[in-house]
Formats: sequence, C-alpha cells, structure tokens
Amino acid sequence: MIWPLLLDVIALTPLLTLVGIVFWKRRQLDSDERRDPLCDELHLLPGQSAQQRIEQLAEARIDRLVFVITSSLIAAMVIAARRIGVETRPWDWFDSVICLISLGTAIFFGLRLTRDLPLQRKYRQGMRAEQATAQLIGASLAGDNRIIHDVQCGEFNIDHVAITPGGIFAIETKSRLKPPVGNGSPRVKYDGKTLDFGAWKEDKPIDQANRQARWLANYLRKETGETYAATAVVSLPGWYVERTARISPEMVQVINPKNSRWLLLPEKKIPVLDSPKIQRAANAVEKLARAKSE
Repeated sequence: MIWPLLLDVIALTPLLTLVGIVFWKRRQLDSDERRDPLCDELHLLPGQSAQQRIEQLAEARIDRLVFVITSSLIAAMVIAARRIGVETRPWDWFDSVICLISLGTAIFFGLRLTRDLPLQRKYRQGMRAEQATAQLIGASLAGDNRIIHDVQCGEFNIDHVAITPGGIFAIETKSRLKPPVGNGSPRVKYDGKTLDFGAWKEDKPIDQANRQARWLANYLRKETGETYAATAVVSLPGWYVERTARISPEMVQVINPKNSRWLLLPEKKIPVLDSPKIQRAANAVEKLARAKSE
C-alpha cells in the first residue's frame, strides 16, 4: 500500500526540513575564518550571566524541537484518521493545508533556531572573555586590592569591579574575533571615543562602560555616604590596543587585560584610596555580587 509510505514521508518531512536548516546554518558558522582572540588557558572563573543565557537558549532549542516533532506527528495522525474505514480516498485540499501548516511550523522554528545559534556563540565568547579578564587581572592584584565579578546592577551587570589603592574601576569585557590568518594582526585603535578594529568601528562599548562607571559611583555614594570616583574600563582580551590620541585618566580606558598592573596605582604612584576606604567600597559592591544567589 502506498498510504503507509506516504504517511511516513509526511511525518518525517518537517523534521528533516528542520535538521537541514540547522545543518546549513552550522556550516555557515564553521566556515567563518575569523579566530578566537584568546590564547590563554582558562580556569573556572566568573561568567555566570553568560552561562545562564547559553542554558536558556539550549532549553528553548529543546522546546522548539519537541514542538516541531509533535506537530509533524499530529499532521500525520490527522491525515491517517481521515482515511480510517475508507478503502481509497484521493488527496484533497485539506490534506495539503495540514501538510503546509506542519511544514511552515518546521520552517518557522528552524529559522528561530538559526537565529539563536549566533547568539549562543556570542554568549560563549563573552563568557570566555569575562573569565580571561578575571584570571589575568586577578593575577596582578594583591594586598588591599579587590576584584569582584559579575556585579548585578538591576537591569544590567558590570563584568568586573576592581578596587585598589589606585581607585575604583568598572570593567566591561568585550570579545571580538581576530582577523583570519594572513589578514593582519589583532590591533585596535582607540582615540577616546571610538574603537577602530580596521574592518569595522564601534563606539557603543565606550558609552556602555561610561554609563556603568557613573552608575557605580552614584551607588557607592548612596551606600557609603562617601564620594568615590569610578573609572570606566573596556577590556579586549587578545587585542593590542593602540592609542591614537591622548587619553586622560577621566576618560574610558581600553586595555588588554594582560597589561593591567596600572590598576594598582595611578601614574604618580600616590594612593587614591586607603585600606579602610577600600574595604568599605568592597563591602558595598559585594552586596551586589551576592544579590544574584539570594
């Protein structure tokens, strides 16, 4: 009989369509020749926010797969049920509508899955970049210095807050892929306003870091009753930062976290914060870091 075979094909078509779409998108991502900027072996370090986003994407992917499989089975059952007790029944418009709805569902969720794949890659890169920044900066901190990770600030988070005799630094980490081999070194030019990666330019990370530092300074003033200046820092692991203009201490600082020893003391080697003030600021910031698990 041709009907059992036809029903098998109908049931499998949406799933095969979904698999084909996801496979095609993965091939596109795998063919990207840009390189991971991180060359350092990473320990298990903070990046919990990005990890949670990755897990949410994975859960959503499973839900969509189950929905597509279920819809394809329902379509096959409906078509089969219309033929129970009928020896021969020709294919009609209603069968076509059921097939098209099931196929459309598979295509819709397949496209949603392909949209999530780049997001998952972005979050994974962001998590690794946060871990690299924490690991490399942490190695240079000692004594009165504090580094607090994944500081929750309501609707956003600050990746790292470093509190040292040299001041308070709100650090935003960004991950950007290196150019393909043979297309130049990973060098970014910074003029105080814009990050120039050669193939593209960005200013949003600078504005974001600035906003976060202002928020942190306001929070510390309200929490401790003291005035703290917070320096905005953008960390780009794996990139060489070339300053093309004079960057004053009040401006956003852009760094490779390997070169982070300047966080310990300002250029004049005069401590800005003493030990008690460092401790008070650290206690206030740690409240935000603990809020996530409470």
